[in-house]
Amino acid sequence: MKKILLSSLILAYGGVYAQKVKPQAHKIDEKLVGLWKGSEKDQQIEGVEKLWIMERNQDGTFMLLFTTVQDCEVNQHVEKGQWWIENGEFHELHYTSGQTDTYTYEVLDPSHIKFKSKQQSMEMATDDYTFIDTRIEEEDQ
Repeated sequence: MKKILLSSLILAYGGVYAQKVKPQAHKIDEKLVGLWKGSEKDQQIEGVEKLWIMERNQDGTFMLLFTTVQDCEVNQHVEKGQWWIENGEFHELHYTSGQTDTYTYEVLDPSHIKFKSKQQSMEMATDDYTFIDTRIEEEDQ
């Protein structure tokens, strides 16, 4: 029994480690690849403004730079992970937390994508968490 339990733990750890080290092959939507910016205020947390820049790569990985502003205090942090499209929905796995966020999305035009959270379990200041990502063009950099 100990060998089975130990083997299961090793396999589980190996699976998690592999997921963090090497991106898995998932379907991506080419229209979402690139450098994007967005913001929202008072949607996730009352009194907090969030701004971000996200780079979605062709291989399904992403890097996300978050800036939060609350009571004149500014904080920044970086998140890395993996993104993919499944059943027409956008999925975003965050390596550090191990959490996957799921959104419906609509490509409004080549430079704007509207996202709406599918997770009703997230504690939010609003029941309808939506935001729009805007493509950052080379001349904007």
